[in-house]
Amino acid sequence: DDKGQATSMEDIQVIETAEEEKGPSTVQPMYSGDKLIPERFADCKRAPKIPNAGTPRKYASLVNDETVKPLLVEMLGELMRLQKRAIEEKNTKAKRRLVMGLREVARGIRAHKTKIVVMANNLDQYGAIDEKLQEIIDLAREESVPIFYEFNKRGLGKAIGKNIKIGVVGVQNAEGAHQQFKKLLSLANTHNVY
Repeated sequence: DDKGQATSMEDIQVIETAEEEKGPSTVQPMYSGDKLIPERFADCKRAPKIPNAGTPRKYASLVNDETVKPLLVEMLGELMRLQKRAIEEKNTKAKRRLVMGLREVARGIRAHKTKIVVMANNLDQYGAIDEKLQEIIDLAREESVPIFYEFNKRGLGKAIGKNIKIGVVGVQNAEGAHQQFKKLLSLANTHNVY
């Protein structure tokens, strides 16, 4: 008994000595090139990622309708093409059609600008992303904005003509792809994807 207690006391002393040697826990600043990353974003980068299984996560409820995915691809591709054209022509009066990223989409829903959200069904699973993800889902429900989860991150990137992974896209202006937009809204009402 005494021997077991002595080893545990020794273990505690070893741990305490190791902590003393480290000194006070200081967090190293993170840089992107030569720019300092703000601490609130650096925290996200330090968080351990849980490897993505590649399968849809629990938050994603897929619509059981084979017409949804082609409609989304057609609408997103056309809106992206029109948005790029407006930028190239330096048309300052043209409204943004699509916004990308968790923060931008959440901001768009709060401002009552986002009409449809297309979210990847396999977003990485860790604190900051899960919080923002839940915020978008809650805001969309409050504002009755339909959310489609038909793509994974890679597929969503391809749908808007980019060769990168994209987590979420918000449609703010459907001019130029209004037919697909209306069909998707009616499918959203039918399948209750709010």
